[in-house]
Amino acid sequence: MDASFDYAAEDEELGGALSLHVGTVAYGDAMHVQDPQEKDRLFRKACRWYERSASLGNAQAATNLGYVYLYGRIGSVDADRAFAWFSRGAELGNEESCYKLGDLYRAGRGCEKDMDKAVDLYHRVCAIAQQTCDPDVPDQAAVLASIFLRLAEWHERFRPSDESMQLAEELYARSANLFETAVDGGLDWYGKALENARRGRERLRAGDRDDPRAE
Repeated sequence: MDASFDYAAEDEELGGALSLHVGTVAYGDAMHVQDPQEKDRLFRKACRWYERSASLGNAQAATNLGYVYLYGRIGSVDADRAFAWFSRGAELGNEESCYKLGDLYRAGRGCEKDMDKAVDLYHRVCAIAQQTCDPDVPDQAAVLASIFLRLAEWHERFRPSDESMQLAEELYARSANLFETAVDGGLDWYGKALENARRGRERLRAGDRDDPRAE
């Protein structure tokens, strides 16, 4: 497919699934090329196709646009636009958007800082994702792992009880196992998150606790 896009009617019928696919391929290519100009070209191509898909109500495309702006893929980081797109993705029921929106509330990026809203989003999306995500599929395993990691960090840092520490250790362990599935499946950009989950698991197994002031 190219910019002329002969499959517009079919794409509309499929809710932007075809344009999402074109954008996702371009984004994935951009993540692996070294040449800065080619990387920029591919990210901009991905953004155009995501915008088309999102205009047709595609939740994943809205979520992917949140990543584009949160990580400054086509220029400077724009937390306000990231917040807007993740909010749209969450409205459309996307699990990634929900936990990324929680991250923005936790950090006060693109919005007022609100830890209660962040944790509420993490808990709500956790219940949903466990029903909708297949832990054997790398990208879906990454979604589950990311949610478990955030809940583990919250329990460790802000719920100082033996029961909470045990739960945090279990969540870190589940997160690490799922991130391993994601990384083994080719999603190598989750390597840092995998290490964070492993460190959290080992830290609590050794009886150490993270400092809540680190947040």
